[in-house]
Amino acid sequence: MKSDQKLNIGIIGAGMIGGVHIGNFRRDGRAEVTWIASRTQETLDRKMKKHGISNGTLDYKELLNDPSLDAVVIASPPFTHAQLVCDALDAGKHVLLEKPLATDIKEGQTIVDKTKQHPDLLVLECSCRHARLQPKFGFIKEMIAAGKLGEIYHIHHQAASRGTFIEYNPDGSWALDKALAGGGPFIDWGVYDLSFHLGLLDDRPALQNLCSFTQNGLKVYPDPELKADVEEHGAAWMQFDHGLTYVYERGSGVHMELPNQTRIYGTKGGLLFGFCSWDSPLVDFFHTDEKERHEKLEIPHPKSHDDNMALTSHFLDCLLENTTPAMTVELAAKHLEILFALLSKTTC
Repeated sequence: MKSDQKLNIGIIGAGMIGGVHIGNFRRDGRAEVTWIASRTQETLDRKMKKHGISNGTLDYKELLNDPSLDAVVIASPPFTHAQLVCDALDAGKHVLLEKPLATDIKEGQTIVDKTKQHPDLLVLECSCRHARLQPKFGFIKEMIAAGKLGEIYHIHHQAASRGTFIEYNPDGSWALDKALAGGGPFIDWGVYDLSFHLGLLDDRPALQNLCSFTQNGLKVYPDPELKADVEEHGAAWMQFDHGLTYVYERGSGVHMELPNQTRIYGTKGGLLFGFCSWDSPLVDFFHTDEKERHEKLEIPHPKSHDDNMALTSHFLDCLLENTTPAMTVELAAKHLEILFALLSKTTC
Protein backbone atom coordinates (compact mmCIF):
# COMPACT_ATOMS: atom_id res chain seq x y z
CA MET A 1 0.00 0.00 0.00
CA LYS A 2 1.03 3.59 -0.55
CA SER A 3 2.43 5.15 2.61
CA ASP A 4 3.53 8.58 1.38
CA GLN A 5 -0.02 9.90 0.97
CA LYS A 6 -3.43 9.46 2.54
CA LEU A 7 -5.48 6.42 1.68
CA ASN A 8 -8.90 7.01 0.16
CA ILE A 9 -11.78 5.37 2.02
CA GLY A 10 -15.43 4.83 1.08
CA ILE A 11 -18.21 4.30 3.63
CA ILE A 12 -21.06 1.98 2.65
CA GLY A 13 -23.83 2.63 5.14
CA ALA A 14 -24.35 6.19 6.34
CA GLY A 15 -25.98 5.41 9.68
CA MET A 16 -24.74 6.04 13.20
CA ILE A 17 -21.70 3.75 13.09
CA GLY A 18 -20.75 5.00 9.62
CA GLY A 19 -20.44 8.47 11.08
CA VAL A 20 -18.21 7.14 13.85
CA HIS A 21 -15.88 5.63 11.28
CA ILE A 22 -15.68 8.90 9.35
CA GLY A 23 -14.67 10.82 12.48
CA ASN A 24 -12.07 8.26 13.43
CA PHE A 25 -10.34 8.25 10.05
CA ARG A 26 -10.03 12.02 10.32
CA ARG A 27 -8.61 11.77 13.83
CA ASP A 28 -6.02 9.22 12.71
CA GLY A 29 -4.92 11.39 9.79
CA ARG A 30 -3.59 8.67 7.51
CA ALA A 31 -6.76 8.32 5.43
CA GLU A 32 -9.48 10.47 3.95
CA VAL A 33 -13.11 9.47 3.48
CA THR A 34 -13.91 10.45 -0.10
CA TRP A 35 -17.19 8.59 -0.68
CA ILE A 36 -20.43 7.77 1.14
CA ALA A 37 -23.05 5.32 -0.11
CA SER A 38 -26.48 5.38 1.51
CA ARG A 39 -29.87 3.79 0.93
CA THR A 40 -31.91 7.02 0.89
CA GLN A 41 -31.29 10.42 -0.69
CA GLU A 42 -32.33 12.25 2.48
CA THR A 43 -29.76 10.46 4.60
CA LEU A 44 -27.10 10.80 1.93
CA ASP A 45 -27.58 14.56 1.58
CA ARG A 46 -27.57 15.06 5.33
CA LYS A 47 -24.42 13.02 5.96
CA MET A 48 -22.49 14.50 3.03
CA LYS A 49 -23.23 17.98 4.35
CA LYS A 50 -22.48 17.07 7.95
CA HIS A 51 -19.11 15.49 7.18
CA GLY A 52 -18.12 17.67 4.21
CA ILE A 53 -17.78 14.75 1.79
CA SER A 54 -18.20 15.63 -1.87
CA ASN A 55 -18.87 12.18 -3.38
CA GLY A 56 -22.11 10.40 -2.55
CA THR A 57 -24.26 7.74 -4.17
CA LEU A 58 -27.35 5.61 -3.71
CA ASP A 59 -25.62 2.85 -5.70
CA TYR A 60 -22.61 1.47 -3.82
CA LYS A 61 -21.24 0.00 -7.07
CA GLU A 62 -20.58 3.55 -8.27
CA LEU A 63 -18.37 3.98 -5.23
CA LEU A 64 -16.58 0.70 -5.90
CA ASN A 65 -15.88 1.71 -9.50
CA ASP A 66 -13.71 4.64 -8.40
CA PRO A 67 -10.11 3.50 -9.12
CA SER A 68 -8.72 6.00 -6.61
CA LEU A 69 -10.51 4.29 -3.71
CA ASP A 70 -8.23 2.07 -1.64
CA ALA A 71 -10.64 0.56 0.87
CA VAL A 72 -14.24 0.54 2.04
CA VAL A 73 -15.96 0.33 5.38
CA ILE A 74 -19.09 -1.80 5.26
CA ALA A 75 -21.27 -0.30 7.98
CA SER A 76 -24.66 -1.44 6.68
CA PRO A 77 -26.94 -4.00 8.41
CA PRO A 78 -25.65 -7.60 8.56
CA PHE A 79 -27.99 -9.03 5.92
CA THR A 80 -26.16 -6.95 3.29
CA HIS A 81 -22.64 -8.02 4.24
CA ALA A 82 -22.08 -11.06 2.06
CA GLN A 83 -22.96 -9.36 -1.22
CA LEU A 84 -21.11 -6.17 -0.33
CA VAL A 85 -17.91 -7.95 0.68
CA CYS A 86 -17.93 -10.03 -2.50
CA ASP A 87 -18.46 -6.98 -4.69
CA ALA A 88 -15.84 -4.92 -2.84
CA LEU A 89 -13.18 -7.61 -3.15
CA ASP A 90 -13.96 -8.19 -6.81
CA ALA A 91 -13.48 -4.44 -7.28
CA GLY A 92 -10.03 -4.67 -5.67
CA LYS A 93 -10.87 -2.87 -2.42
CA HIS A 94 -9.69 -3.68 1.09
CA VAL A 95 -12.55 -4.00 3.58
CA LEU A 96 -13.27 -3.04 7.17
CA LEU A 97 -16.39 -5.08 7.91
CA GLU A 98 -18.77 -4.26 10.73
CA LYS A 99 -19.84 -7.05 13.02
CA PRO A 100 -21.53 -9.48 12.95
CA LEU A 101 -19.94 -11.11 9.94
CA ALA A 102 -23.25 -12.39 8.52
CA THR A 103 -26.80 -13.40 9.41
CA ASP A 104 -26.22 -17.13 9.03
CA ILE A 105 -23.47 -19.70 8.60
CA LYS A 106 -23.97 -20.03 4.83
CA GLU A 107 -23.45 -16.30 4.19
CA GLY A 108 -20.47 -16.32 6.55
CA GLN A 109 -18.89 -19.12 4.53
CA THR A 110 -19.55 -17.17 1.33
CA ILE A 111 -17.47 -14.32 2.75
CA VAL A 112 -14.71 -16.68 3.86
CA ASP A 113 -14.55 -18.33 0.43
CA LYS A 114 -14.43 -14.97 -1.35
CA THR A 115 -11.55 -13.69 0.81
CA LYS A 116 -9.57 -16.81 -0.11
CA GLN A 117 -9.95 -15.82 -3.76
CA HIS A 118 -8.34 -12.44 -2.99
CA PRO A 119 -5.35 -13.19 -0.72
CA ASP A 120 -3.80 -9.84 -1.61
CA LEU A 121 -6.70 -7.91 -0.08
CA LEU A 122 -7.38 -7.32 3.62
CA VAL A 123 -10.76 -7.94 5.26
CA LEU A 124 -10.75 -6.95 8.94
CA GLU A 125 -13.90 -7.89 10.88
CA CYS A 126 -14.87 -5.52 13.69
CA SER A 127 -15.52 -7.91 16.60
CA CYS A 128 -11.99 -7.20 17.79
CA ARG A 129 -13.19 -3.67 18.69
CA HIS A 130 -14.24 -4.11 22.34
CA ALA A 131 -12.09 -7.20 22.81
CA ARG A 132 -8.65 -7.79 21.36
CA LEU A 133 -7.72 -4.17 20.71
CA GLN A 134 -8.11 -2.91 24.24
CA PRO A 135 -5.51 -3.09 27.05
CA LYS A 136 -7.32 -5.62 29.28
CA PHE A 137 -7.11 -8.32 26.65
CA GLY A 138 -3.33 -8.19 26.32
CA PHE A 139 -2.82 -7.88 30.09
CA ILE A 140 -4.94 -10.93 30.95
CA LYS A 141 -3.64 -12.97 28.03
CA GLU A 142 -0.08 -12.41 29.25
CA MET A 143 -1.04 -13.59 32.74
CA ILE A 144 -2.48 -16.79 31.31
CA ALA A 145 0.50 -17.36 28.99
CA ALA A 146 2.87 -16.89 31.94
CA GLY A 147 1.10 -19.70 33.79
CA LYS A 148 -0.17 -17.53 36.64
CA LEU A 149 -3.58 -19.19 36.49
CA GLY A 150 -2.40 -22.67 35.68
CA GLU A 151 -4.67 -24.62 33.32
CA ILE A 152 -7.89 -22.80 32.47
CA TYR A 153 -10.76 -25.21 33.06
CA HIS A 154 -13.84 -22.97 33.32
CA ILE A 155 -15.08 -19.58 32.09
CA HIS A 156 -18.25 -17.92 33.36
CA HIS A 157 -19.67 -14.79 31.74
CA GLN A 158 -22.89 -12.90 32.28
CA ALA A 159 -24.35 -9.58 31.21
CA ALA A 160 -27.97 -8.45 30.98
CA SER A 161 -29.78 -5.16 30.69
CA ARG A 162 -33.27 -3.80 30.24
CA GLY A 163 -32.06 -1.66 27.37
CA THR A 164 -31.77 -2.88 23.79
CA PHE A 165 -30.04 -1.91 20.55
CA ILE A 166 -32.92 0.41 19.63
CA GLU A 167 -32.21 2.72 22.57
CA TYR A 168 -28.58 2.88 21.52
CA ASN A 169 -29.43 3.48 17.87
CA PRO A 170 -33.01 4.79 17.38
CA ASP A 171 -32.74 4.27 13.62
CA GLY A 172 -31.68 0.65 14.03
CA SER A 173 -35.08 -1.08 13.98
CA TRP A 174 -33.55 -3.64 11.59
CA ALA A 175 -31.76 -5.09 14.64
CA LEU A 176 -35.10 -6.42 15.91
CA ASP A 177 -35.59 -8.53 12.77
CA LYS A 178 -33.74 -11.83 12.84
CA ALA A 179 -33.64 -12.04 9.04
CA LEU A 180 -31.80 -8.71 8.90
CA ALA A 181 -29.65 -8.91 12.04
CA GLY A 182 -29.07 -12.64 12.50
CA GLY A 183 -30.10 -12.53 16.14
CA GLY A 184 -30.31 -10.43 19.28
CA PRO A 185 -27.72 -10.09 22.04
CA PHE A 186 -26.16 -13.49 21.28
CA ILE A 187 -25.17 -12.13 17.86
CA ASP A 188 -24.85 -8.40 18.59
CA TRP A 189 -22.66 -8.81 21.68
CA GLY A 190 -21.77 -12.48 21.56
CA VAL A 191 -19.21 -11.84 18.84
CA TYR A 192 -17.32 -9.57 21.26
CA ASP A 193 -17.66 -12.05 24.14
CA LEU A 194 -16.19 -14.95 22.17
CA SER A 195 -13.57 -12.70 20.60
CA PHE A 196 -12.31 -11.82 24.06
CA HIS A 197 -12.71 -15.09 25.96
CA LEU A 198 -11.61 -17.59 23.32
CA GLY A 199 -8.86 -15.22 22.20
CA LEU A 200 -7.31 -15.45 25.65
CA LEU A 201 -6.73 -19.13 24.87
CA ASP A 202 -5.40 -18.47 21.35
CA ASP A 203 -8.73 -19.66 19.90
CA ARG A 204 -7.70 -23.28 20.46
CA PRO A 205 -10.88 -24.57 22.19
CA ALA A 206 -13.26 -26.50 19.93
CA LEU A 207 -16.90 -26.83 20.95
CA GLN A 208 -18.06 -30.40 21.61
CA ASN A 209 -21.41 -30.09 23.35
CA LEU A 210 -23.88 -27.51 24.60
CA CYS A 211 -27.21 -26.98 26.29
CA SER A 212 -28.91 -23.61 25.86
CA PHE A 213 -32.15 -21.65 26.09
CA THR A 214 -33.43 -18.46 24.51
CA GLN A 215 -36.39 -16.24 25.36
CA ASN A 216 -38.05 -13.32 23.60
CA GLY A 217 -41.28 -11.36 23.92
CA LEU A 218 -39.96 -9.66 27.07
CA LYS A 219 -39.42 -6.07 25.97
CA VAL A 220 -42.31 -3.60 25.77
CA TYR A 221 -41.35 -0.89 23.29
CA PRO A 222 -42.80 2.65 23.47
CA ASP A 223 -43.59 2.40 19.75
CA PRO A 224 -46.28 -0.29 19.35
CA GLU A 225 -45.15 -0.81 15.76
CA LEU A 226 -41.83 -2.22 16.96
CA LYS A 227 -41.87 -6.00 17.19
CA ALA A 228 -38.83 -8.17 17.90
CA ASP A 229 -38.37 -11.72 16.70
CA VAL A 230 -34.76 -11.96 17.92
CA GLU A 231 -33.82 -13.55 21.22
CA GLU A 232 -33.77 -11.07 24.09
CA HIS A 233 -32.30 -13.39 26.71
CA GLY A 234 -30.35 -16.59 26.55
CA ALA A 235 -27.82 -18.71 28.35
CA ALA A 236 -25.76 -21.78 27.61
CA TRP A 237 -23.56 -24.44 29.13
CA MET A 238 -20.81 -25.23 26.64
CA GLN A 239 -18.26 -28.01 26.78
CA PHE A 240 -15.06 -27.66 24.76
CA ASP A 241 -12.24 -30.09 24.16
CA HIS A 242 -9.43 -30.55 26.70
CA GLY A 243 -11.93 -30.19 29.56
CA LEU A 244 -12.84 -26.51 29.22
CA THR A 245 -16.40 -25.55 30.16
CA TYR A 246 -18.03 -22.17 29.58
CA VAL A 247 -21.23 -20.83 31.15
CA TYR A 248 -22.52 -17.94 29.09
CA GLU A 249 -25.47 -15.57 29.58
CA ARG A 250 -26.50 -12.50 27.57
CA GLY A 251 -29.65 -10.41 27.64
CA SER A 252 -30.96 -7.16 26.15
CA GLY A 253 -34.52 -6.21 26.98
CA VAL A 254 -34.77 -8.51 30.01
CA HIS A 255 -36.26 -7.71 33.41
CA MET A 256 -32.86 -7.62 35.06
CA GLU A 257 -29.62 -5.65 35.23
CA LEU A 258 -26.46 -7.76 35.44
CA PRO A 259 -23.07 -6.10 35.07
CA ASN A 260 -20.73 -7.30 32.34
CA GLN A 261 -18.65 -9.75 34.35
CA THR A 262 -16.26 -12.58 33.53
CA ARG A 263 -14.86 -15.22 35.86
CA ILE A 264 -11.92 -17.32 34.71
CA TYR A 265 -11.01 -20.37 36.77
CA GLY A 266 -7.57 -21.96 36.58
CA THR A 267 -5.85 -24.69 38.54
CA LYS A 268 -3.51 -22.14 40.17
CA GLY A 269 -5.62 -19.00 40.26
CA GLY A 270 -8.73 -17.19 39.13
CA LEU A 271 -9.74 -13.80 37.72
CA LEU A 272 -12.86 -11.69 38.10
CA PHE A 273 -13.31 -8.65 35.84
CA GLY A 274 -15.46 -6.71 33.39
CA PHE A 275 -13.77 -6.91 30.01
CA CYS A 276 -15.16 -3.75 28.37
CA SER A 277 -12.97 -0.67 28.34
CA TRP A 278 -15.62 1.31 30.25
CA ASP A 279 -15.72 -1.28 33.05
CA SER A 280 -13.45 -0.92 36.06
CA PRO A 281 -9.71 -1.17 35.26
CA LEU A 282 -9.33 -3.38 38.34
CA VAL A 283 -9.05 -7.15 38.02
CA ASP A 284 -9.56 -9.41 41.04
CA PHE A 285 -6.81 -12.02 41.15
CA PHE A 286 -7.36 -14.98 43.48
CA HIS A 287 -4.41 -17.33 43.92
CA THR A 288 -2.27 -19.19 46.39
CA ASP A 289 1.30 -18.08 47.01
CA GLU A 290 2.30 -19.77 50.26
CA LYS A 291 -1.14 -18.71 51.49
CA GLU A 292 -4.44 -17.80 49.88
CA ARG A 293 -4.32 -14.33 48.36
CA HIS A 294 -6.73 -11.87 46.81
CA GLU A 295 -5.11 -9.04 44.89
CA LYS A 296 -6.67 -6.21 42.97
CA LEU A 297 -4.60 -5.59 39.85
CA GLU A 298 -5.01 -2.31 38.00
CA ILE A 299 -4.66 -2.72 34.26
CA PRO A 300 -2.74 0.10 32.59
CA HIS A 301 -5.33 1.91 30.52
CA PRO A 302 -4.39 5.19 28.81
CA LYS A 303 -7.08 7.83 29.25
CA SER A 304 -6.82 8.52 25.54
CA HIS A 305 -7.79 4.93 24.62
CA ASP A 306 -10.97 4.63 22.59
CA ASP A 307 -12.10 1.24 21.28
CA ASN A 308 -13.52 2.64 18.03
CA MET A 309 -10.41 4.72 17.42
CA ALA A 310 -8.22 1.70 18.16
CA LEU A 311 -10.13 -0.26 15.52
CA THR A 312 -9.62 2.42 12.87
CA SER A 313 -5.92 2.74 13.64
CA HIS A 314 -5.49 -1.03 13.62
CA PHE A 315 -7.11 -1.26 10.18
CA LEU A 316 -4.72 1.34 8.82
CA ASP A 317 -1.77 -0.33 10.55
CA CYS A 318 -2.68 -3.57 8.79
CA LEU A 319 -2.74 -1.78 5.44
CA LEU A 320 0.30 0.44 5.87
CA GLU A 321 2.52 -1.44 8.33
CA ASN A 322 1.57 -5.07 7.56
CA THR A 323 0.26 -5.57 11.10
CA THR A 324 -1.42 -8.94 11.63
CA PRO A 325 -5.23 -8.52 11.63
CA ALA A 326 -6.78 -9.02 15.06
CA MET A 327 -9.93 -10.59 13.57
CA THR A 328 -9.98 -12.43 10.27
CA VAL A 329 -13.22 -13.50 8.64
CA GLU A 330 -12.25 -17.16 9.17
CA LEU A 331 -12.06 -16.60 12.90
CA ALA A 332 -15.22 -14.49 12.98
CA ALA A 333 -17.01 -17.30 11.13
CA LYS A 334 -15.84 -19.81 13.77
CA HIS A 335 -17.31 -17.64 16.53
CA LEU A 336 -20.57 -17.17 14.64
CA GLU A 337 -20.89 -20.92 14.18
CA ILE A 338 -20.82 -21.32 17.97
CA LEU A 339 -23.34 -18.52 18.50
CA PHE A 340 -25.76 -19.88 15.92
CA ALA A 341 -25.45 -23.27 17.61
CA LEU A 342 -26.57 -21.61 20.85
CA LEU A 343 -29.56 -20.12 19.05
CA SER A 344 -30.52 -23.44 17.50
CA LYS A 345 -29.64 -25.35 20.67
CA THR A 346 -27.54 -27.83 18.76
CA THR A 347 -23.89 -28.76 19.01
CA CYS A 348 -21.60 -27.33 16.32
